[in-house]
Amino acid sequence: MKYIKSVEVHPEDNHEATAVIRFTERMEVLSSAPYNGGHASTDTIFIMQVAHDFSCPDYLAVLKDKIRQYSLPEDSVGFMTAAEVKYVFSEAEESYGDGEVYVASTAGVTNCVCAGEPLTDWERKSARSAEIYRKLIAGTINIVAVVPFPLTDAGKINAMIPLVEAKTLGMRDRGYIETGTTSDAMAIVSPAGEDRMPFLGTGTPAGMALARGVRKTVAECLRKRGESAEPRVSELMLKERGVTKDMFWDCASACGLDEELKDEFEETFETMGADADISALVYAILQTGDLSDKGCISNQMYGEPPEVLVDGTLAMFLAGRISETRGSDATIDLMRMKPLKECNLPEYVELTVYGLVAGVVGYITGYSDE
Repeated sequence: MKYIKSVEVHPEDNHEATAVIRFTERMEVLSSAPYNGGHASTDTIFIMQVAHDFSCPDYLAVLKDKIRQYSLPEDSVGFMTAAEVKYVFSEAEESYGDGEVYVASTAGVTNCVCAGEPLTDWERKSARSAEIYRKLIAGTINIVAVVPFPLTDAGKINAMIPLVEAKTLGMRDRGYIETGTTSDAMAIVSPAGEDRMPFLGTGTPAGMALARGVRKTVAECLRKRGESAEPRVSELMLKERGVTKDMFWDCASACGLDEELKDEFEETFETMGADADISALVYAILQTGDLSDKGCISNQMYGEPPEVLVDGTLAMFLAGRISETRGSDATIDLMRMKPLKECNLPEYVELTVYGLVAGVVGYITGYSDE
């Protein structure tokens, strides 16, 4: 792209690095960057790496030190990330119609979250983060997008829409259901001048090119780091829908398991629930249930769920996958007793629990009989 003069990634100590993007002329920048964020005019943007556990009240001083280290202009726009810049920095030039753009991204999603939801279950996520970090994976998505024509303020803000939406699509391409991280930042860069473009949404050629560039570079950052979403094991998926461990055991007890078998049940349940085939079935049932709740199933009648979701067919199939006839029979028993009827679970969730527990109970009792 004609406005890009140079792009350099400077390796530093402790596996850290700083990326510096220089433009051929002074450009207008609207960003959420921590250094010179908001409206700015500059010919330089940099992305500096910080430690995974970085915490410094005077972070501006750290950014200023980086400017001095590389003799960058004082009006540079500066980003920070814990992602390994040396490894993940990705760039792309995209064109659609007469829209040509440049996009650069760094990305790591340890602290990913769905927008509007709190960052919960931090102890488990933090432990996984520590394990992932040993593979050089950390958090924050930074995006720098450059367009070749002047923009009004409204146009600059409008350009953020394809950036944000495509960032989430890039994460989807790597299996994430989250929409971003808790510390994402981005910049839209455009030349100064007259005849400014007042809009740059996803229906414009440049907006489409921006979205494609962001989606490609964010997914590429995550691919470079071997980063993918946390495996969707059965217990976790059901926990997200209000099912507790006590509910699993209540169902197992209703099937006749004695207290002395509780440890064996929980161990077997964890193993079976993490099996790829079982997890896939649970995921399929729950996702279908989610679509049903939204009335999105083909020819769904008057908001009623498809019969296959609530007649026990899928629950018995799930149980049978674990322990064949024993599991299917135990599922029928649980459907008759309904030990979770007072738990206010969606019917398809309740039946999924019955099928999963019944399969495990059938496996344990069948193994004991042998």
